[in-house]
Amino acid sequence: MIKKSEVILFATLLCIAVVVTPSLQAQSLHEERGNHMGASPLMNPDELRTAPPDIGSANTVTEASVNNPQQPDGKAISFTTIDYPGASYSLVLDTNASTAVGMFSFDAGNTVHAFSIKGTKYKTLAIPGSSASWAAGINTGGQIVGVSVDMSGTWHGFVENGTSITPLDYPGALMTAADDINDSGEIVGFHADSSNQGGFLYKAGTFTNISFPGSARTQAFAINTNGDIVGRWKDVANVYHGYVLKNGVFTSLDFPQAVYTDSWGINDAGTISGTYDDAAGLEHGYTYANGTFTKIDVVGASFTELYHIKNNGTIVGSFVDSLSETHGIKGH
Repeated sequence: MIKKSEVILFATLLCIAVVVTPSLQAQSLHEERGNHMGASPLMNPDELRTAPPDIGSANTVTEASVNNPQQPDGKAISFTTIDYPGASYSLVLDTNASTAVGMFSFDAGNTVHAFSIKGTKYKTLAIPGSSASWAAGINTGGQIVGVSVDMSGTWHGFVENGTSITPLDYPGALMTAADDINDSGEIVGFHADSSNQGGFLYKAGTFTNISFPGSARTQAFAINTNGDIVGRWKDVANVYHGYVLKNGVFTSLDFPQAVYTDSWGINDAGTISGTYDDAAGLEHGYTYANGTFTKIDVVGASFTELYHIKNNGTIVGSFVDSLSETHGIKGH
C-alpha cells in the first residue's frame, strides 16, 4: 500500500512540470488528495483510457456505519458508499443538495476521470484535451470546479456550469488546481511554478495568493459563504498542518497526537472536516467544531478520509476496505 511518505515530492514534480509524464501526475495527485490505494497509482501513458459515455441508473449504494457515537450534534453518522459503475476506485470530493462530484478509475487509479452523480444517474465530465481529470467542488447552483491534466502532464483548473467548461489558470503558474467554489462564485485552490507553491482565492476575476506565514507550501481546499478558507500548510520539517483563514487571520489546526493534519472542508457554521494520520500511520477522518476535534472512522475500513462538509452536516470522502479497494462515501 502506497503511503504519502513514499510518493514523489510535489516540489520535484514542479521542476519538470512542462515535460512531466502522466505517471508522475498521478503520483502527485495521490499526495495532494492523501489517498491510500491497494494498487499502484502510476499512470502508464500506453494504457490511457477514454472515459465511457454517460450512463443511466445503476445500483451502487451500500450502507456503512461509522465508529463515531459522539458527534458534536450527538448523532452518529451513517455513510452511503458511492462507486462509479465498473470502477475499481472511486472518490467523492463534494456535494450539494442533489449532486455529488469526484473522480473514478477503471484500472486501480491509473487513469482518473471526473464524474458527477445526481440521484442514481452517473455522468462523466468530458474535459477537452485532458488525459486525466477530477471534479473537486460544487456549489448550490451546480457550478463545478476541478482539475484537468493535459497531454503534456500540466494541471489546469476548470469551472463547469452545466453548459460550458472554462479553464482557470493562475497567472504565470506552471500548474493550477481549483478545489472549491462557494455560492458567490469565489474559488480557492493552489498554484505552483518551478520553485514555489501557494494557495489562491479567485474573486471577481482577480487571483489573490494565499501563503501561511513561514510555510514551505500552502494549499487552499475549501471556502464557505462567509469567505472563510481552510487548507493545509507544510513546515520546514515537511510536516503538514491544517489551517483556517478567517478575516485575514491564519490559525493552524492539528488533531491531537496526529503526525500530520489536513483541513479539507468548512461550512457556514464554521465546522471543519478533514483527515489526519496517527502515530501508527493510519488515516482517519475528523470534524472540528466549537474547539473540539471528533474522530470519524468507517467501521471495518483500513483508512478513512473526509473532504467537504455542508451546512446540513452532510460529509463526503472515501475509505479503503479490507480488500484495499477505495470507495467514495457520503454521509450525514
